[in-house]
Amino acid sequence: MSKVKVYSPEDSGMGHLATIIVDRLKKSYFSIIRGTNANKRLFAADIMICGVSIALALVLRLGLFNEAPRYAPLLTLVPLSMVAGALLFPVVGLYRRHVASTSVRDLKTIAEASLLMCLSVAFVWAALPELNPIPRSTFVIQILVSLSMLGAIRVAARRGSWSSIQRTEEGQRKAEIPLLLVGTGVSCDLYLRAILRDPNSTFVPVGILDDSSGTQGLFFHDVPILGSIRDIDNVIATMTAERMEPRKLVLTEPITHFDADAMQKLLKWADRSGVKVSKLPGLGELREMKDPRSLDTQEVDVADILDRPQKVISREMLSRMVKGRRVLVTGAGGSIGSELTRQVASLEPEEIVLIDNCEYNLYAIDMDLHQMFPDVKVRAHMSDIRDRRRVMGIFDQHRPELVFNAAALKHVPMVELNPCEGVLTNVIGARNVADASSRYNALAMVQVSTDKAVNTTNVMGATKRVAEFYCQAQDRAAVHAGSKTRFMTVRFGNVLGSSGSLIPLFQRQISQGGPLTVTDAKMERFFMTIREAVELTLLASAHGLEDRVGTGEIFVLDMGDPVKIIDVAERMIRLAGLRPGVDIDIKIVGIRPGEKLFEELFDENEEMHESPIKGVRAARPNGVRLATLRQTMAELEVAARDGNPDDVIAALASLVPGYKDSALKRLPVKTSENEDTVDVA
Repeated sequence: MSKVKVYSPEDSGMGHLATIIVDRLKKSYFSIIRGTNANKRLFAADIMICGVSIALALVLRLGLFNEAPRYAPLLTLVPLSMVAGALLFPVVGLYRRHVASTSVRDLKTIAEASLLMCLSVAFVWAALPELNPIPRSTFVIQILVSLSMLGAIRVAARRGSWSSIQRTEEGQRKAEIPLLLVGTGVSCDLYLRAILRDPNSTFVPVGILDDSSGTQGLFFHDVPILGSIRDIDNVIATMTAERMEPRKLVLTEPITHFDADAMQKLLKWADRSGVKVSKLPGLGELREMKDPRSLDTQEVDVADILDRPQKVISREMLSRMVKGRRVLVTGAGGSIGSELTRQVASLEPEEIVLIDNCEYNLYAIDMDLHQMFPDVKVRAHMSDIRDRRRVMGIFDQHRPELVFNAAALKHVPMVELNPCEGVLTNVIGARNVADASSRYNALAMVQVSTDKAVNTTNVMGATKRVAEFYCQAQDRAAVHAGSKTRFMTVRFGNVLGSSGSLIPLFQRQISQGGPLTVTDAKMERFFMTIREAVELTLLASAHGLEDRVGTGEIFVLDMGDPVKIIDVAERMIRLAGLRPGVDIDIKIVGIRPGEKLFEELFDENEEMHESPIKGVRAARPNGVRLATLRQTMAELEVAARDGNPDDVIAALASLVPGYKDSALKRLPVKTSENEDTVDVA
């Protein structure tokens, strides 16, 4: 006789199934509790709406001026509706989503919640016959009223976050970067939503160019549509007439999505107007982190650091100066020199001659010019402007008509430690270039200078000041002698993004997680972009050559108000999507040798006056006699080549009045004839 096996629920798997069901119910319960708690303010508003909706529905059904006893049922209906909403709304899933992501697809859930709440109230009310009856249509009205109010409160909650962002932006008005968007697709929609919700965003859309016609005058997320990309000529004319000054042009779709001819016109307008062009990344793109140990922050555009639009100039006069002429640029591979050569090449010169002592920099700019301007004749010379014979040989070979001396040693601490090298490049090199320009009858020689030459306290500034004196003296001598050669000096402040400047340093420190190092909280500087510096340099040169203005004067570029370095650091942190003092710290490290807390544009021994050139002012120094300069510069050259820094400092102090006090602090002085020298500092 076989044995009969009795199966228990556990053996049949029923116990396991029951456990799974219980676990899921627990998870659902905790999920409901978490969602409700995260949206507790919205939950409280919804419960109030439940009570208000039944009261409003009854008033709408019976009329406002009715007998008071007819409204007595509200004493029961209002709390009943609130309890029904408190129990049913979380279960339906009304609080599973973040309020900021509310959209049309939530309407179904809201409708279900409203319907269930009202039906449950009606069912309970129908089960209480001893209470005064009310019209059944009241509950139908309650469904419509509650549905409308539940939807409205969610829209209000979502827009409430926008309002707070707008108030934040109002308080940071100086930091705004105006944007002009191109396209009205999904990417543009999501991008606008993102920047409008981000309280730290510095981007402010001022207009949109649509890729279809017939939408001009409409608004896309409260941003006006200025017109169609297909009618770009009229749109540009409108923006020019209304003096719209966007600082960025953002392509929200791939460039191939738009009309090619219209885009070409738009991009040319952006280039002429100094408007940076950016494009949104594809929504499906993923970006790998370069270094898991560093913060993967967004790259900062140096032009965004300015609290003002970039200056824009007319290129007609520049073209008249450069077109068809031979142009020579020293320091052609550097930050200023490379931008200078590119802009000159775009003006159709007969030939560009490049001089640089760095092989890689010379190679890079030579390759860029051949690729970007294949029709322009380019000749690259790897040479040092300290070598007088080599400089004269290059001038003799090419006979340049326009000469720009952008070669220099510019880093204050490095030149402070190496004064002899600073003199050989910044003084002797500039002299060699100026003398060659004079000997070979160039039309103009332009010396690029710096605000550190003004009332200077460091070697670098003193060397640049001597170069200014020499060009000024040569210009006056040329006018006196009836020579056609002009010698002009252009002075400007810190150039954003130039090699070795604080912007690349801050970018590197941000990528490494900080801290950003600032020498002093009070330190401030004048800033401009490389593009601005070069364009205004060319403009001043063109006026000086064409109009013969500024004889013996120094052209000083208008850079607006000085900016505190610590403000630049904070702005760069915010532009990288981080928070100063929270995500990235700022560390004060102290002033370095030769630095000043603030820079000036005009020396105390200069007379400042306005020039006829827009965006440029003029400084008229007392100057130094050419004979005195040549004698002292010869002494400087001997001392520098002999490696004698004390004699170099003493000679600089004798030429630059404002540098004497700083020079005395580092020069050894004798206390008596038989005693050793001691350093005053």
